[in-house]
Amino acid sequence: MLTALRRKIRLGMQRTVLIAVLLAVGIFSYAFLNLKFCFKLMSHRSLNLMCQKFEKHEYSGSLCEELCGAQSSFDNFQCPLNDMKTILFTAEKNGDMYAVKLARHNDDELSWTNSKGEAIYPKIEEFHEIVKLHIILAYNVTLDDNMIRALVNQEISDDNSQQMVSFWRLFKDNNYMMGKLFDEESIFPAVLGSCGPYYATEGLEIVQSNPSIMQYLASNRLQRLKHALNIMEYIFRLDEMKPEPLKMCKMQVNRFGTTPERRLKYQSAEHIYVESQLDKRLSRGVKCHTNKDCHFHSCIGMCDEENKACTHIQQNNNFQIFCEHVLLGGGTFQPGLLSGVRLSKPLQKLVKMCIQPPKEHQVPGRQLAPNAQLALRIYNELKQLHQAAAAAAGSETSDEGQGQRGV
Repeated sequence: MLTALRRKIRLGMQRTVLIAVLLAVGIFSYAFLNLKFCFKLMSHRSLNLMCQKFEKHEYSGSLCEELCGAQSSFDNFQCPLNDMKTILFTAEKNGDMYAVKLARHNDDELSWTNSKGEAIYPKIEEFHEIVKLHIILAYNVTLDDNMIRALVNQEISDDNSQQMVSFWRLFKDNNYMMGKLFDEESIFPAVLGSCGPYYATEGLEIVQSNPSIMQYLASNRLQRLKHALNIMEYIFRLDEMKPEPLKMCKMQVNRFGTTPERRLKYQSAEHIYVESQLDKRLSRGVKCHTNKDCHFHSCIGMCDEENKACTHIQQNNNFQIFCEHVLLGGGTFQPGLLSGVRLSKPLQKLVKMCIQPPKEHQVPGRQLAPNAQLALRIYNELKQLHQAAAAAAGSETSDEGQGQRGV
C-alpha cells in the first residue's frame, strides 16, 4: 500500500516537472516566433533600465530623449530577426528601422584613487585628450580638437562622472567606433544616436538568412551568385579604406544586409579591425604550441616553432576568408553560396587557390592571403557564371510564356 502511494507521488512529480518543462519550452518558442512577445519577455527590461538611468542623469544622449520621452515617436518594438548577441531590440521611427545595441563591458578604468581612497575622474578637457589618444592608438585615425570636443560635449554634461564612464564604454566598443569613424564610407550601419552605453544604428534588410540543407532544394542560384558578387565588391571597398585596409575576422553570409537605398553593409563591426592593429594583436608574443593558438576567429596567425610564441602578422586576408567561409561554407549542413551550383573547372581551381594560394599568388609576407589579381579573376569568373545563369533563367521564362500563350 505504502509502496503504491510512493509510486503515485513519484509519477505525479515527474508529470509536474514534465509539464513545467514543456510549458517553458513553449513560452520561449512562442517568444522567438513572435518577435513582439519576445521583446516584452526578454528585451523590455533593457529599455526600462535605460530610461531609469536617464531620469537619474546617469545616462545622457539624444537616444535617451527619443526613447524615454513622453512623446516618443518609436513604435513596433521587437526582438531582432537575427544576431541577438549584438542587437537588443529593434524599433521603428517614421517608417525607418532602428537596431538598439549595448556597448561591451570594458575593464579599462577611467578613474584612479587618491590617498583618501576616493575615485578621481578626469576633467572634461582631460577626457578629450584620452579619447583622442585612444582613437589614434586603436584605429590609426587622428581627429582634430574641434571634432573631439563636438563629439564628446554633445553627450556629456559638464564633469558628470557617470555620463563620462558610459561614454568611455561606448568609445571602447569596436562596433560603435567603426560605425562612427567610417560613417562617410557607408560600410557599416550608421550610428543614429546613443543613451549611456546603449546606441542605435540603422536597421538592415538581411539578404540571405542562415544557410541550411534546404538551400540545395531552393531555386535561388541566381540570387546567391549575385550576392557573392556584391560581397566581393564590399571586400574590395574594405581593402581600399584609408588610412589603411580593414580586416574581417568573422564573415557570415547572414550578417550582410542592405539599407533602404539598397547599399550593402555588414551588420556588426565587432570583429573588424584596421590592418596594423590586427597584426599587432596576432603577433604580440602570446605563448603557443600550434598555429591554432595564434588564430583570432577566422584571422590566421602563426606560431614561431623555436620561441613557441605568436610573433607573426595575419597570414590570410578577407578574400581567403570569403572563399572558405562564404563561397564554400562549412559542409552539407552549413552550405556556402556556391553549394549546389555547377561550377566550371577553372572556377573550381581558382576557389581552391584562393583558400590555399600558391606562392606566385600570395600577398608578400602572408602565406595564406590571395593577391588582388587572383581575387579579380574569381570575381570575373563569378560574373560570367551569373550572366550565364541569368540568360538561362530568362530563356526558361520566355519558353514558359510561349507555352502559356499557345494554350
